Amino acid sequence: MDKRSFRLNAQPRFSELRLEYVSAGRWRLTKAFMYFGDDINVVVPSGFTTDFDSVPRIPLLYAAFKGYTTQAAITHDYLYRSQAGKSQADSTFLVAMKHEGLPLRRRMPIYWGVVLFGGPTYKRHGRKAL
Repeated sequence: MDKRSFRLNAQPRFSELRLEYVSAGRWRLTKAFMYFGDDINVVVPSGFTTDFDSVPRIPLLYAAFKGYTTQAAITHDYLYRSQAGKSQADSTFLVAMKHEGLPLRRRMPIYWGVVLFGGPTYKRHGRKAL
Protein backbone atom coordinates (compact mmCIF):
# COMPACT_ATOMS: atom_id res chain seq x y z
CA MET A 1 0.00 0.00 0.00
CA ASP A 2 1.36 3.43 -0.91
CA LYS A 3 0.98 6.71 1.00
CA ARG A 4 -2.23 7.57 -0.84
CA SER A 5 -4.22 4.47 0.12
CA PHE A 6 -5.26 2.99 3.42
CA ARG A 7 -7.12 0.18 5.14
CA LEU A 8 -9.54 0.76 7.97
CA ASN A 9 -10.19 -1.94 10.54
CA ALA A 10 -13.79 -2.98 10.16
CA GLN A 11 -16.49 -2.63 12.78
CA PRO A 12 -18.54 -5.84 13.27
CA ARG A 13 -21.34 -4.46 11.07
CA PHE A 14 -18.97 -3.48 8.26
CA SER A 15 -16.58 -5.44 6.10
CA GLU A 16 -12.98 -4.38 5.68
CA LEU A 17 -12.70 -1.07 3.86
CA ARG A 18 -9.97 -0.72 1.25
CA LEU A 19 -9.60 2.59 -0.56
CA GLU A 20 -7.23 4.44 -2.81
CA TYR A 21 -7.03 8.18 -3.34
CA VAL A 22 -8.19 9.32 -6.79
CA SER A 23 -8.06 13.14 -6.76
CA ALA A 24 -9.76 16.26 -5.42
CA GLY A 25 -10.99 14.59 -2.22
CA ARG A 26 -12.36 11.54 -4.06
CA TRP A 27 -11.54 7.97 -3.03
CA ARG A 28 -12.17 4.66 -4.84
CA LEU A 29 -12.97 1.31 -3.24
CA THR A 30 -10.39 -1.29 -4.23
CA LYS A 31 -12.48 -4.09 -2.76
CA ALA A 32 -16.26 -4.52 -2.41
CA PHE A 33 -17.49 -3.08 0.89
CA MET A 34 -20.45 -4.43 2.87
CA TYR A 35 -22.70 -3.03 5.56
CA PHE A 36 -24.80 -5.47 7.58
CA GLY A 37 -27.66 -3.42 9.02
CA ASP A 38 -30.56 -4.37 11.24
CA ASP A 39 -32.97 -4.67 8.32
CA ILE A 40 -30.83 -4.08 5.22
CA ASN A 41 -27.54 -5.36 3.85
CA VAL A 42 -25.68 -3.15 1.40
CA VAL A 43 -22.90 -4.26 -0.95
CA VAL A 44 -20.91 -1.38 -2.42
CA PRO A 45 -18.94 -2.64 -5.43
CA SER A 46 -15.22 -2.34 -5.93
CA GLY A 47 -14.49 0.73 -8.06
CA PHE A 48 -17.16 2.89 -6.40
CA THR A 49 -15.92 6.45 -5.76
CA THR A 50 -16.83 8.60 -2.77
CA ASP A 51 -15.95 11.85 -1.04
CA PHE A 52 -17.13 10.26 2.24
CA ASP A 53 -19.48 12.97 3.45
CA SER A 54 -20.49 15.94 1.37
CA VAL A 55 -20.93 18.91 3.64
CA PRO A 56 -21.64 22.41 2.31
CA ARG A 57 -18.45 24.46 2.33
CA ILE A 58 -19.98 26.98 4.75
CA PRO A 59 -17.05 27.27 7.20
CA LEU A 60 -18.88 26.61 10.49
CA LEU A 61 -20.95 23.74 9.08
CA TYR A 62 -17.92 22.23 7.38
CA ALA A 63 -15.82 22.39 10.54
CA ALA A 64 -18.64 21.04 12.71
CA PHE A 65 -19.66 18.01 10.63
CA LYS A 66 -17.00 16.97 8.11
CA GLY A 67 -15.00 13.84 8.77
CA TYR A 68 -16.95 12.09 11.52
CA THR A 69 -18.17 9.14 9.47
CA THR A 70 -16.48 6.99 6.87
CA GLN A 71 -18.21 3.63 6.60
CA ALA A 72 -21.74 4.99 7.03
CA ALA A 73 -21.01 7.81 4.58
CA ILE A 74 -19.87 5.39 1.87
CA THR A 75 -23.00 3.31 2.44
CA HIS A 76 -25.17 6.44 2.17
CA ASP A 77 -23.37 7.69 -0.97
CA TYR A 78 -23.94 4.34 -2.62
CA LEU A 79 -27.63 4.21 -1.70
CA TYR A 80 -28.12 7.72 -3.11
CA ARG A 81 -26.34 6.90 -6.36
CA SER A 82 -28.15 3.61 -6.79
CA GLN A 83 -31.47 5.41 -6.18
CA ALA A 84 -32.51 3.01 -3.41
CA GLY A 85 -35.03 5.57 -2.16
CA LYS A 86 -34.05 8.75 -0.31
CA SER A 87 -35.94 7.88 2.87
CA GLN A 88 -34.41 4.37 2.96
CA ALA A 89 -30.92 5.77 2.30
CA ASP A 90 -31.25 8.42 5.02
CA SER A 91 -32.65 6.06 7.66
CA THR A 92 -29.96 3.46 6.83
CA PHE A 93 -27.35 6.21 7.20
CA LEU A 94 -28.61 7.07 10.69
CA VAL A 95 -28.43 3.47 11.88
CA ALA A 96 -25.06 2.89 10.16
CA MET A 97 -23.60 5.94 11.92
CA LYS A 98 -24.68 4.39 15.24
CA HIS A 99 -23.06 1.10 14.22
CA GLU A 100 -19.91 3.01 13.28
CA GLY A 101 -19.80 4.38 16.82
CA LEU A 102 -20.81 8.01 16.31
CA PRO A 103 -22.36 9.49 19.44
CA LEU A 104 -25.94 10.74 19.20
CA ARG A 105 -24.82 14.40 19.43
CA ARG A 106 -22.84 13.96 16.20
CA ARG A 107 -25.11 11.68 14.21
CA MET A 108 -28.41 13.56 14.65
CA PRO A 109 -27.26 16.87 13.10
CA ILE A 110 -25.62 14.97 10.23
CA TYR A 111 -28.78 12.90 9.73
CA TRP A 112 -31.08 15.95 9.74
CA GLY A 113 -28.71 17.65 7.32
CA VAL A 114 -29.19 14.89 4.73
CA VAL A 115 -32.93 14.64 5.41
CA LEU A 116 -33.47 18.38 4.96
CA PHE A 117 -30.85 19.24 2.35
CA GLY A 118 -29.97 15.98 0.56
CA GLY A 119 -32.88 16.09 -1.90
CA PRO A 120 -31.06 17.95 -4.70
CA THR A 121 -28.12 15.54 -4.50
CA TYR A 122 -30.44 12.53 -4.58
CA LYS A 123 -32.32 13.94 -7.60
CA ARG A 124 -29.07 14.81 -9.40
CA HIS A 125 -27.89 11.21 -9.10
CA GLY A 126 -31.27 10.03 -10.41
CA ARG A 127 -30.91 12.15 -13.55
CA LYS A 128 -27.43 10.71 -14.16
CA ALA A 129 -28.82 7.16 -13.94
CA LEU A 130 -31.42 7.85 -16.68
